[in-house]
Amino acid sequence: MIQCRNIRNPLVQSALLVSLAFTTLAQKCERIKIGNEYYKRQLIAAIDGYPTGIVVDPRTENIFFLLHKRNYTKGIHILRHGSLGIKEIPVSDDYIGQCVGVDAANNIIYVGTNQGLVTYDYSRSDILVERPIGDDDIRNIFIDKTNNQMYITTGPNHDIFTFVNGSAAVKRYDKIPKAYNFILDTKGNAFYEYVDGRLYFFSVDLYEPIQYKGFSRELKYILKLNNREEAIVAVKGSLFRLFTKSVLPVKIGQLGFKITGMAFDHRNNIIFGTRGKIYKYKPIDTNDPCPPDDYFMTSI
Repeated sequence: MIQCRNIRNPLVQSALLVSLAFTTLAQKCERIKIGNEYYKRQLIAAIDGYPTGIVVDPRTENIFFLLHKRNYTKGIHILRHGSLGIKEIPVSDDYIGQCVGVDAANNIIYVGTNQGLVTYDYSRSDILVERPIGDDDIRNIFIDKTNNQMYITTGPNHDIFTFVNGSAAVKRYDKIPKAYNFILDTKGNAFYEYVDGRLYFFSVDLYEPIQYKGFSRELKYILKLNNREEAIVAVKGSLFRLFTKSVLPVKIGQLGFKITGMAFDHRNNIIFGTRGKIYKYKPIDTNDPCPPDDYFMTSI
């Protein structure tokens, strides 16, 4: 067996130092390819539990998410950009916060609860529930950036409604009456997980929805639009891009951990949640794969 102690040869010592330096550099500057881009992974929060429903406020870069611990949900939390702490946003005892939607155009943060839609203001330490919009059991919020139209998914049947002319009145979204997950791109194409557990798209060029192939009904899907208005779905530890010209999703990434939450911010970063952690995937220049560390880390 070769012993590595007491190496006195200068050339051998130099070779070992260079090898160690390259190993350290490779670990620090590890690149992850997603689609055609490379990213650097940064741990921005260590949490006791796992996050779902991740939403980023583009005005402040604050991150909202729903924290789950073992067999119960602990409520809506906020990770303020640059902050050293993650905090729960309290809500009245009679209300349960279930999702968040950011209307950046009108500077409103909506919180879906089991008793209607309420708003949150950064100047407050809690969620104001004095004048809720409706009394529906709101499970999900989607705001269409093209016309600022808000859609809500309600109740155990996951019925989809849209607000009428900016008022508190709602009407059923007939194109997709029910869905667990639901997004619309700028062309009006809809991508959604129907209540049968299957993934579909409804193209503006078609008269009926089409089911994607290759996924089983037992999977949990996370559907989001990136900044290029591309439909991205996270399934377990994999990422796929969805198209309206094909029923076959295209795999674009493998992360190596189970994804419980996903969001895209306005800087083209991708936020991923998994058990115990929240990561930021920051795009990097392939010619400069080792940008300076500018991340912050918090824990609760």
